[in-house]
Amino acid sequence: MSNDVLFVIQARMGSTRLPKKVMKPIGGMALIDLVVERVKQSDEYNRKTQNLLIATTVEAEDDFLAHYCNSKGYKVFRGSETDVLQRFSQIVQQFDPHTVVRLTGDNPFIDPALLSKMLEKHRQENADYTYTSGTPLGISGEMIYAPILNKIDKFPLNQAEREHVTLYIRKHPEQFHLQFITPPRELAYPAYRFTIDTEEDYMFATHLFKKAGGSVAVPTAKLISICEQDPNILRFNQFVRQKDAE
Repeated sequence: MSNDVLFVIQARMGSTRLPKKVMKPIGGMALIDLVVERVKQSDEYNRKTQNLLIATTVEAEDDFLAHYCNSKGYKVFRGSETDVLQRFSQIVQQFDPHTVVRLTGDNPFIDPALLSKMLEKHRQENADYTYTSGTPLGISGEMIYAPILNKIDKFPLNQAEREHVTLYIRKHPEQFHLQFITPPRELAYPAYRFTIDTEEDYMFATHLFKKAGGSVAVPTAKLISICEQDPNILRFNQFVRQKDAE
């Protein structure tokens, strides 16, 4: 266990397709709380240092979210709404972590074991950036060698590269040591959407969580097997299209 990791959950109230989604209830708690509780199950979460941060914006509409998170004892950082890269760079300057794990507040089924595995490989490979794909959308995160965020924040990037923090890194494998992790077989279900962007996604997530017994500790693999056994549940959000980063 090291103190060099900072989990940063990006969250705001003003999402276009499903406003205030991070505060919507799932299993008797707010969505943001479920995300936090699942991240805290990672071996890399340190209860002593509480190496987890909610990164929201300075906009007035996020005052409520910031107050709520403070009241729950979460660390909160507020920065630019549109220049998310700058927000992350400021976090790195203030907290000085070695590795940032970037997560978003609309993913209630983050897999803490997968995050731990990715961090382990990130360290082993001394990677600049570690990611995984081929899983249900919304169960993973991105591992970033923190100084890189300060470095690229000084680059003349376009709006998409500033909004989607790691887009520039992914587009320039010649400049960075990128590491792609193949997910374990029980998580290799890329057709499933475990993220919440729309009302349909929200309906799916609440039904799935209830079916799984409503425990924050339910393994993501079990959630997938529930979907496999009851394809009916997938009808809620099977036609939702993901918005592109570009």
